[in-house]
Amino acid sequence: MLKLIIIFFITPLLAFGQPAMNKYFVQFTDKNGTEFSVNNPSAFLSPRAIARRTRQNISIVPQDLPVNTNYINTIVSKGASILTRSKWFNGIIIECDSVVLSSVLSLPFVLSVKTVYIQTFSSHFKELQVDHSINVNSQLRINSFDYGNSFDQIHQINGEFLHEQGYTGDGMLIALLDAGFYSVDQLPVFENLRNQNNIIATWDFVTGNSSVYEDDSHGMSVLSTIAGNIPGQIVGTAINASFLLLRTEDFFSENIIEEYNWEAAAEYADSAGADVISSSLGYTEFDDSLSNHKYSDMDGNHCPSSIAADIAVSKGILVLTSAGNSGNDSWHFISAPSDGDSVICVGAVYSNGSHVSFSSWGPSSDGDVKPNLVCKGVNCIISDEGGGINTGSGTSFACPILAGAATCLWQEFPLLNVMEIKNAIERSANYFLSPNATLGYGIPDFRLASYILSTGFLPSKDDVIGVYPNPFSENLNVSFFSTTTQTIKLEIINSVGQIMSSKIESASAMSVNTYTILSDQNLINGFYFIRVSTVDGSIVRKVVKY
Repeated sequence: MLKLIIIFFITPLLAFGQPAMNKYFVQFTDKNGTEFSVNNPSAFLSPRAIARRTRQNISIVPQDLPVNTNYINTIVSKGASILTRSKWFNGIIIECDSVVLSSVLSLPFVLSVKTVYIQTFSSHFKELQVDHSINVNSQLRINSFDYGNSFDQIHQINGEFLHEQGYTGDGMLIALLDAGFYSVDQLPVFENLRNQNNIIATWDFVTGNSSVYEDDSHGMSVLSTIAGNIPGQIVGTAINASFLLLRTEDFFSENIIEEYNWEAAAEYADSAGADVISSSLGYTEFDDSLSNHKYSDMDGNHCPSSIAADIAVSKGILVLTSAGNSGNDSWHFISAPSDGDSVICVGAVYSNGSHVSFSSWGPSSDGDVKPNLVCKGVNCIISDEGGGINTGSGTSFACPILAGAATCLWQEFPLLNVMEIKNAIERSANYFLSPNATLGYGIPDFRLASYILSTGFLPSKDDVIGVYPNPFSENLNVSFFSTTTQTIKLEIINSVGQIMSSKIESASAMSVNTYTILSDQNLINGFYFIRVSTVDGSIVRKVVKY
């Protein structure tokens, strides 16, 4: 059971019936006089957060200190309501009228004030739209994990390899930032999650309370791709991970305050010791057009959520965000916070690996490869709001599918730092040497990423980089890295040299090709050899049948 300490401050929203007032982000000039010290981080960071930083040699710095309480008390005395505090941006979000705002502006420790919320309604809920369909045609895979139709979205990135090695997210903490997690406390797809008490904490940054289960269902469907577990129907990419469920998005409006909510949630995740942030939200346009982002802002240094996402990575958190579904729109490009320099921006592809037209394009405006990676984003297996196992399309699902697998990879290599994990995943992708504006580095291969982290290098020649499970009982999987497109022969050979099984397969260039050898020869228990014959020779690996 994960334990955490979170130092976080929030006050209730104005009571129903009172006049609506605007909300502002007030940035302070400094943190002088704070009662906190970098020499006593346990006063504002959980033991898990401190351990994560220690493990990655990340120092506690003044940026981590909570904002000055005296400054806040002074602003409260002027008549403002405090909604959230931001350590990283050194400021607070307040709600007040124009008279109070004027007095706040006159305070000597106030550096700047930005309007972050106006009282209007919007139809800007683009990123959270989900395309549902019921009929699913997909390869069925049954092994020790009965994935059902969810096998496709896991197999495309070789995520099942990590599961077969025992890496399913145990001991890892993922923060999901979304619009709500409708009925996660009740739906059967999350029974395993609840039985393990793996929902560590919840918080609603929109309304200022811990209740997130009555809000929008988007986050619930997103969560199902990672933590859903109904054998034969859906198995998520990190079913044994623990979670922080954090609501930052208001369905009924689109204001830049949601980016500040995102920042506050990232701070919350940091303080709680999260290893991974996965967020299927994106920001470009707002109800107040003066807040709209331009493509030139998509450089990781302008949008509040993008700045926050990069700060989170600097604290040792792996951050993955959806690229957005604007590929067919006039905007066309990725959205914040996916433009963050250190953020893994995830786009969508079909099962065959081709780009989906709705998936937003890169690069970032300063030329960074975006999206960084892609995976299946069409007809993904998810849970719907009624508890049925359904399908949905969007980069909203590509992101968490990949995030769960990344979590399992980090579980395998817990002593590595965040950038080592990020770089290995990118290097494992099929277009790493030739990235482009729609696929980025391409589809990652988590078997290859594991190999890279184990050996320290990307294979430069044909090689068998995995035979699993070993020992095996029935079916045996062989992962083969091929430098060229070629035809290969796979054989099972017994201890006296007899060929017990043989098959011809095709291999794609510069990628890990995974094959399943069916043990249909009623092999007796004992030692065998797997021989892979290529255009350049043969590779042999020893296996055990039990």
